Amino acid sequence: MPLELIKRKDTDVWHIRGRIDEIPDCKYIRKSTGKARKADAETYLAWFKQQQIRAYYASDLPEEERPFLFSDAVELYNPTPEYAGYLLKLMPYLENKPVNEITPKMVRELGPAISPGNSTSTWRKQVIGPVRAVVNNAHDLGKCQPIKIKAYSNMESEKQDVLRGKQSNVEKVPGDWLWIFLFKEHSDLRFGLMAQFMFETAARISQTLALTPDHLNLENRRVKMPSAKGYGETPVTLSEELAKELATLKPRRPRKTGDPNQKRPLLVFGYASRSSIYKPWKRICDAAGIDHRMPHAAGRHGFATEMLNRHGIDPHTVAKLGRWKDVKLLFDTYGHSENEEQKIMDALRTGRVQVLQQMRDNALILKKES
Repeated sequence: MPLELIKRKDTDVWHIRGRIDEIPDCKYIRKSTGKARKADAETYLAWFKQQQIRAYYASDLPEEERPFLFSDAVELYNPTPEYAGYLLKLMPYLENKPVNEITPKMVRELGPAISPGNSTSTWRKQVIGPVRAVVNNAHDLGKCQPIKIKAYSNMESEKQDVLRGKQSNVEKVPGDWLWIFLFKEHSDLRFGLMAQFMFETAARISQTLALTPDHLNLENRRVKMPSAKGYGETPVTLSEELAKELATLKPRRPRKTGDPNQKRPLLVFGYASRSSIYKPWKRICDAAGIDHRMPHAAGRHGFATEMLNRHGIDPHTVAKLGRWKDVKLLFDTYGHSENEEQKIMDALRTGRVQVLQQMRDNALILKKES
C-alpha cells in the first residue's frame, strides 16, 4: 500500500500510513504529520517521502561520498536539556536533510510550520537558535560550512501577532518588596521563599530549582549558585533574614511521575521542573489579589530594578553581583522604568520652578543696580 493520509476518529491531526514504493522492502510506516489542515499534511507527506528516499540511497554510498546530514550534526552536538527538547521537534523536518542544503530561509519557515500559534521570539529561540548551534558546532569540527540565520523582521513579528491575536515581547513587570510580601502571605513556606530567593539573589528559576542542600552554607549565609547562561557555579551571599528562613525549610524529593528514568534528588525547594511551578504560582497570585508576575519577572527582573532604579546602585556592581555578562545586557533586557509620566512631570515642574526663580533673582539684581 503506497503512503496515504488518514484521519482517525479520536483526533483532528492527519496521519501517514503505508509504504514508500521507491524504497525496496520498505517497512510499513505509521506516523503523525502533526497537521490539522489537509493541505499542510499533504505538503508534509511529500516532504517526508522525499527525505526517506534521499536517506535510503545516501546510506548505500561510501562514507566519504555520503552527504553530511543534520542528524549527523546533531550526534556531534551536546545540547542542554532545553535544546534537546527543541531538537526533538525539529528532527522530523531536518534529520535527513544534508546540512549544505539547509538555508536560512528554510529554517525561518520551520517556525510557523512547527508552532503556528507562537510568536517570532519563540521561533527564534526554539528553531533558529538550536539549528544554528548544531550546524556551527559541526563547522567547528570541520564537518560543514557555518550558517548565519537572520532573525524575523519587525514586520514579520507584527504580522504574526495579528494572526495569533496576541502581542509579543510585552514588557515584564518586575517584582518589588510589596509584591513579594503579599505573595508570601498567601503561599506555603516553600513557594514564598522561592520567590524571595530569586528576588534577593537574581537567580533564574532553573538555578533555584536545581539547588540541593549541598549548595547551601546557611551558617555563613552563602549559597553556591548553580551554573547558568555561561556562568559557572558562583558563590552568592544571602541576607540574614533569608538565610534564617531557609534554615526552617525541609528539603524534599520531587514527586514520582511514573517515568522509570526519573531522577529524584533531594532538592531545597522540592520541584524538578519549572512546568510544575507555573500553575500553583498563578493560583497564589490570584489568592493574594496581585498581578501575575511569573518567576523570572518577579525575581531576576525585580532584582535589577530594585538595585538600579529604587536604590541607585551603580550598574557595574549590579551586573557583577547579579551575574550579567555586561552592563549593556543588564540595561537592554532587565532595565525597567517606573512611574515614567510622574518622573517627567516632576522634572518639568522642577526645571520650570528653578528657571522662574532664577529670572526673579536676576530681575531683583537688575533693579538694585539701577
